[in-house]
Amino acid sequence: MKEQSNTCPISISDVKEVLKPKLLVFNKKIVCADCKKWILKQKYVNCIICEDAYHFNCTSQKQKVLSKDWTCLRCIELKNTFPDTNDVEIDSICQKCSKEVNTQDQELCSKCSKIFHKKCYGSKTISPICNFCYQQKPPKIMVNNKMNQLLNLSIPITCSNQFILPCCVYDDKLRQNCFQSLQYALYCQNINFNDDLVYQSVKKELNNGYSEKLDPLIGKDLRAFKQYKQVTRSGFYGPLIVEYNLDQGFYVKSVQPIAYKTLICEYVGDVFRFADQVYSTSDSMMSLLETGFAATSLVIIPEKNGNIAKYLSGINNSKKNSKKIQQNVKSRRYNVEGESRVILYACRDIKSGEILYYDYNEGEFKYNTNYFV
Repeated sequence: MKEQSNTCPISISDVKEVLKPKLLVFNKKIVCADCKKWILKQKYVNCIICEDAYHFNCTSQKQKVLSKDWTCLRCIELKNTFPDTNDVEIDSICQKCSKEVNTQDQELCSKCSKIFHKKCYGSKTISPICNFCYQQKPPKIMVNNKMNQLLNLSIPITCSNQFILPCCVYDDKLRQNCFQSLQYALYCQNINFNDDLVYQSVKKELNNGYSEKLDPLIGKDLRAFKQYKQVTRSGFYGPLIVEYNLDQGFYVKSVQPIAYKTLICEYVGDVFRFADQVYSTSDSMMSLLETGFAATSLVIIPEKNGNIAKYLSGINNSKKNSKKIQQNVKSRRYNVEGESRVILYACRDIKSGEILYYDYNEGEFKYNTNYFV
């Protein structure tokens, strides 16, 4: 049986062509977001923003046909809480020479968000941050070598369908480089390292893995996952290194061969209700829990807290055979002891030097990947 992924980053910018009230045969998945009753054969409409369904009579609209860009009252009120980026004034003075910068000759530091002339900025092909931020980077942290001992001593040769741990990194210098590369990438983007889901905006109890029919993680798979989390919580992810170039930005590359079904990482970050993030401009929003309601569905956004998962690349779905040729990692949501968790693992053998790719569009949401490298 072919394994199907049930998760992907969310795109909320797609517009439905038709949003007229529809006649629908009874479907247990569709419940009115206002009255919380099943939508049987009544007319209903979906909000263009949060995509929640409403009985036509619950929308307080008197027209027989709603416009294609109909928005529910909650999303209209929520829009006022998000700043309009078009109204933000950007300082056009170079932070080094204090002279005015025109748009064709400017570079923006990803860490301090200050503008520089290209000649004043530094080498952007090497670093995405300015020389000032680069000089202020924190001292190097040494990797805990005991974590390396928890991984496999050699690349497992197995045909089983169970999760396996990655192989340890033998070379001390390479192991240290792998560890520090992630710390540097997070520093450049002002992200705190955290290898667990962060529940600051919602209660952890809302992430009920039993509210969806998710496959449970049990037995040897659960033991392998827990053992690997002991390693990754220290910031070490085995034979993976984070690199940077001007075309792709940060990306993850293997420094040793990785076997099929090897655990890569868990997708983590701050957890939000999807309804509170319908106007978010984040390009790293991942579905965590899909209840059918925007108010109770949860998403992960690794903008303040995150790990190496943020830097895994997505395939370009517009390119022919990109899924077959590029994809080497799969994302899948599991019920882990009652909590929904997103796990990324190798979906085929990965050679040393390969960039890690997964498909952003394996779930029900469609993400625009036409600009991906």
